[in-house]
Amino acid sequence: MRKKMLQKIGVAVVSGAMIVSALTGCGSSEKTDKSASASAAKSAATSSAKTSTASGTKAKDYSGVKLVYWSSWEATEPQGMVVAEAIEDYEKETGIDIEVEFKGRKGIKEGLIPALDANQQIDFFDGAGNKSNYGDRIISLEDLVKEHNYEPRSNPTMMKLFRSYNDGVLKEIPFQFKANSYLYNKKLFRQAGIEKAPANWSEFLTACQKLKDAGITPITTDDAYVPQAFGMHLGRLVGSEGLKKIVNENGWDRPEVLQTANDLADLAAKGYFSELVASNVYPTGQNTEFATGKAAMYCVGTYMVNEVKNITGPDFEWGFFAYPEVNNGINGTEAMVIGGQSFAITSKCKNPEAAFGFIEKMTRGKFDEKLGKESISITADTENKNWPEQLADVKPYFDNCTEIMGGAESNPDITPALKENLIKLYSGKITGAEFVANMKAAAGK
Repeated sequence: MRKKMLQKIGVAVVSGAMIVSALTGCGSSEKTDKSASASAAKSAATSSAKTSTASGTKAKDYSGVKLVYWSSWEATEPQGMVVAEAIEDYEKETGIDIEVEFKGRKGIKEGLIPALDANQQIDFFDGAGNKSNYGDRIISLEDLVKEHNYEPRSNPTMMKLFRSYNDGVLKEIPFQFKANSYLYNKKLFRQAGIEKAPANWSEFLTACQKLKDAGITPITTDDAYVPQAFGMHLGRLVGSEGLKKIVNENGWDRPEVLQTANDLADLAAKGYFSELVASNVYPTGQNTEFATGKAAMYCVGTYMVNEVKNITGPDFEWGFFAYPEVNNGINGTEAMVIGGQSFAITSKCKNPEAAFGFIEKMTRGKFDEKLGKESISITADTENKNWPEQLADVKPYFDNCTEIMGGAESNPDITPALKENLIKLYSGKITGAEFVANMKAAAGK
């Protein structure tokens, strides 16, 4: 019953006024009472004209089966609304009963493991990728993926990434992808006479200078995201594993760290960073500088587009380019910071086939495309070619990505010092050499 009530909440929001704080709605119809809905679902499930699933196979009859699904979304978020609509559709197809609890990010992070350990029924859940901390509380999905012929319509790099979280075994189905690099304002680029996105460091510097000459602030950031550009720049020089080794094993005296720090200090010396970068506390730079058209570039994940859509409005011209290739680098734009959310099935689930059927519905075809559109995110189904227009520039980079980068914040003990010193570096308060010395000292404590 809780699930039915939450779905009605989502419907009410859709039919009401526009949602504030960066939320958008999607259509849904008012449900009938539970008994009538269950009767119709069972009838539909046993009908010879049964609806097909996203993979093209006929939906199975799961009449009498009940699953409990914990979601990391809120019922009023675009993602939660699409989930509610997909559940209703899946129930009608199969006769199954899915009780969904919209727990939000905090609810999943803090409550899921204790609930599972207390033997509470939770059959499957979604949330941030990398669920390695769940151990044997979640099951391998390898056999289900094979049985459903799921992999051919999956991004191979993402599947490799999510297998890596659990020693090469797929325990998570990735969805709602994101890519991290420079999002930029195409209108401001045109005003500065920049005809194409920069592909290497020289072109990036040229673009910054043209923006500055046009009276436009080239780059802004916030305290929450200052490690982004640093990690990508250093990752171009040492790769992802090298980056993690530096951060976790006090490798700050490597020459590549100094090169990265000097390159970023050069941006500050030339006046390419916002004058407010030293005081920007998230989301100040994002909302009051970039989204309002006062700064041209912001290094962050593509999820930001959804976060600021109520500020930018429909006429904002979104651009994206992978982090530029750098001098003496060992990789190029084929190496990116990408990731996503994921679904997992718990070891307590008595009907994993039924749970996987819903996961497939959410990550294939209609609902995968709808999720991308409503939350302005990257779709999981490679056959869904219609990406949100705001992310059109992301697609060629994402499709060509063969190497995952990342790891600048893999050591939580050093992250505060990293952020503090990067803010000083970006605001011109310290040199590249001083940054290296400060990080060595912080790591040696």
